[in-house]
Amino acid sequence: MGNLIKMDFYRLRNSKTFWISNIVLFLIVSVLILFEPLMFKLLEKFSASGIKYTGEASLSDMLVNPISSMLLVIVFISIVSFTYADIANGYIKNIAGQVSQKGYTVISKFIVLGIHNFIFLCVGVFSQALPRLIVGSITIDDRLGAGIATFFIKWLLLMAISSILLFVSTGIRSKTFASVIGVILATGALSLVYLGLNNVIHLFFKTSNFDMNQYDPSVLIQSGAEGLVASNAAVFNALIVSVVVIAIFLPLTVFVFNKRDV
Repeated sequence: MGNLIKMDFYRLRNSKTFWISNIVLFLIVSVLILFEPLMFKLLEKFSASGIKYTGEASLSDMLVNPISSMLLVIVFISIVSFTYADIANGYIKNIAGQVSQKGYTVISKFIVLGIHNFIFLCVGVFSQALPRLIVGSITIDDRLGAGIATFFIKWLLLMAISSILLFVSTGIRSKTFASVIGVILATGALSLVYLGLNNVIHLFFKTSNFDMNQYDPSVLIQSGAEGLVASNAAVFNALIVSVVVIAIFLPLTVFVFNKRDV
């Protein structure tokens, strides 16, 4: 297992998609922040509201929202590219015959995805912090603890989403389908589906407390600190959802992959 992890980590370090995706993420966020003063000047010119640009941002806000929802598409594309690369290049055929169980390769990928996702989240924070120091300032407020907690909760939620994409790309072996699912999850399109399901559930079970959005990691990962660490119940729900999704999809991927020929 150790050698598999080393090989997958080597693949990640040499993945052009991984590095290009991080650079693109950094540039998009940085450019948007650097252009903030210009946008505010235009607002001041054409608005009578007296809006003044301070350029201040708190470190806790950056930790709470390391990557915006739409930019998660970049992360998901990198995940799918990494998990499918060994299959697309035939690399998996050479490795599968050298391990006692082919499913170990799935676990190895998932472990390395933990590093992959952590790097992306850190780049997300750094891409906000660096340009913010140029055009404004960064403050440290009393919500820093909540920001750090939210950061790691979102990492766990991202791992849960990764387990779903890993199942589709490696278990089912469909890069296209995995990419489509990644786009759907990043754009929050499932919320529309959940809206209809919630109405059906409320109608038949006469309850208004149930909300499918509370059990979808792709929705929870887009929540702010007020949505994740506002209460112990919210934290517990996010943790349970993450663990349950991983506990379902990771073993399922291992099982399916072991049953199929490479």
